[in-house]
Amino acid sequence: MSQPILQQQPPALPHLASTTRLGRTVRRTKWLVVAGWLALAVVCTWLAAGLGDVQRDDSAAFLPTGFESSVVARLTEPDPRHPEAETAIVVHSRGDGAPLTAADRRAVTADRAAVAAAPVRGAAPPGAVAVSDDGKAALFPVRIQPAEADDDTVDAAVGALRTTLGDPDRARPGLDVRVAGEAGLGTDTSAGDVDTALLLTSMAIVAVLLLGTYRSPTLWLVPLFASLVAVLVARGAAYGLAEAGLSVTELSSAILIVLVFGAATDYALLLLNRYREELARHEDRHEAVAEALRRTTPAILASAGTVVAGLLCLLVADLAGLRGLGPVAAAGVVVALAAMVTLLPALLVCAGRGLLWPRIPSPSTPRGAADHRLWKAVGDRVVRRPRTAALLVTVALWLPVLALTGLRISADPLDSAPPSAESVTGQRVLAAHFPEGAAAPLTVVLPPGADDAAVRTAVETARGTDRVAGAERGEPLTVAGEPGPRPTLRVELAVPPYGDRAHAAVGELRAALARTTDGALVGGGPAVLMDHARAATDDTLRIVPLVLLAVTVVLGLLLRSLVAPLVLMAVNVLSFAASLGLATLVFDRVMGFGGVSAELFVYVFVFLVALGVDYTIFLMERIREERGRLSTTEAVRRGVTATGGVITAAGLVLAGTFAALAQLPDVTVAEVGIAVAIGVLVDTLLVRSVQVPALVVLLGDRTWWPGRYGRKREDT
Repeated sequence: MSQPILQQQPPALPHLASTTRLGRTVRRTKWLVVAGWLALAVVCTWLAAGLGDVQRDDSAAFLPTGFESSVVARLTEPDPRHPEAETAIVVHSRGDGAPLTAADRRAVTADRAAVAAAPVRGAAPPGAVAVSDDGKAALFPVRIQPAEADDDTVDAAVGALRTTLGDPDRARPGLDVRVAGEAGLGTDTSAGDVDTALLLTSMAIVAVLLLGTYRSPTLWLVPLFASLVAVLVARGAAYGLAEAGLSVTELSSAILIVLVFGAATDYALLLLNRYREELARHEDRHEAVAEALRRTTPAILASAGTVVAGLLCLLVADLAGLRGLGPVAAAGVVVALAAMVTLLPALLVCAGRGLLWPRIPSPSTPRGAADHRLWKAVGDRVVRRPRTAALLVTVALWLPVLALTGLRISADPLDSAPPSAESVTGQRVLAAHFPEGAAAPLTVVLPPGADDAAVRTAVETARGTDRVAGAERGEPLTVAGEPGPRPTLRVELAVPPYGDRAHAAVGELRAALARTTDGALVGGGPAVLMDHARAATDDTLRIVPLVLLAVTVVLGLLLRSLVAPLVLMAVNVLSFAASLGLATLVFDRVMGFGGVSAELFVYVFVFLVALGVDYTIFLMERIREERGRLSTTEAVRRGVTATGGVITAAGLVLAGTFAALAQLPDVTVAEVGIAVAIGVLVDTLLVRSVQVPALVVLLGDRTWWPGRYGRKREDT
């Protein structure tokens, strides 16, 4: 009875039958994959809500280990959860630069009384008023004690001080008042919870660019949604890494968002580009997705692998924040990779062909799958005159390299704040009218058991050191596990506390104390930043060769060549130098920034070299594939034609997401975003589109030595 029934069933429709194992897998698991990613995103979003609580933005997250300033910081702040108080300095001066009048001095006293009377959480009663020797400025300090690391006590207290002092009823004709000092500067460089703003900005940028790329009212929603899921999951992973003891900073969290959004969208664009091509060959969208995955996954894997390898090189850094960024960012790239080769294909087949309306490719109407007239024209010009193209781009890249002669490394925290910030102008007033080292004294910690004679000797030694304005005994320091308190000194420099002269002064003080007082440790703000700059330089010298080696090895394995990776990395380094030169001009001439922090170089280098290889891989994989059945010249032309649009779109997306960092008030973070955005645009519009194709044409099949180009494909 059962046999006739089976024979009566209608045959399966041909367009529903998958002909490959991957196609059948995509058909069976698409809804399960989508549901799994959504569940994971919900859990990770819940975890990431606590990311701010485990971020480390205290000194321990940035100080290098093994330096005197690190030891002093740990002694004076043994529990990072309960940090030392920060000082806000309220400074008064006349706008015309004239000496303070009697009325001005009464206004300063009244302001101090108003601050003392105002209920400000975490703020101690203000200190005494001090008037400068030239009589042109006055100040009083306010100590602010945070309840725990990274809470909003300091920001809220500084905001309350500025509100109280900015009351319009407090008339002070001609008298300017500013809240500066360590607390004021920290508030002006902190944007609070910036992750939401960055997420929304990145989403808006990606949405606009995807709309412009595909000119479809619906297609852009799928890669945007998949990228958002990847970001949410990556933030949950960052929370887990922080809980495991890794140092996750505000900078790491901000970079994670733009990096994952940019990388995920890059991979999505590559897959979507090939999916559209395959839809013009396959009636079954599941087969089209399966074929697109087969053709693009090796390039996506290699691209993610080079980025991860470059980022993991940061593990050798001395700076804890830089060292922690590597695994956090690498985990984000892995999540982006996983989402784009599983979630995105599942979403595409769930949505169907109509997602691509109004340009829906199919075997009967392939229009829209390979409409690249602009890039065909570019490819034609490059292969027709490769020497001219390569020479012009190389010269164009060398010119901005000359701007690097104007790049100034600075350890001054004022250069990390917007030039117009209140704390910056206040610090300028302090530097002009008070001893230069008064705003940032050094802390000298003497060994346990040092007697009064040792303290006097240390004070005399410090006072007798060049570039030291004064030294006095400080508050004794109680250290857990030691029998008695350690004596301390407060030392003021006679030179600006940040910069080369301050670095020399700290070095001379350390050397002088080493001759008279065994075990004396010199710390404090100027010493911390000097050690930080030196550690950043050492990290750069270690990390840069490692990144170059790691990326070159991955490229060699992918392309099975020794020549191509060396040529491509040489081009990459030149592109990086040119981009940093252009960024230097923007920092100086457009943004009005001061010197850059010492670690900027390594941040920008890692991101530009590692991320720039993405586009190299996309292009070279396609050229290698085409070379299996075409001549080198024709393979380059086809490669540029097929990938020019996707590389340009991906570059614009990545540049846009990193440029979103420019909205943050921390100048160092903004500089990283601007420099990477410039570099990605240079790489996209000049290097990958013109210079690399021209060099491949010039080298011919020597590009793939000692291996061979791609095998001929029987199915094409």
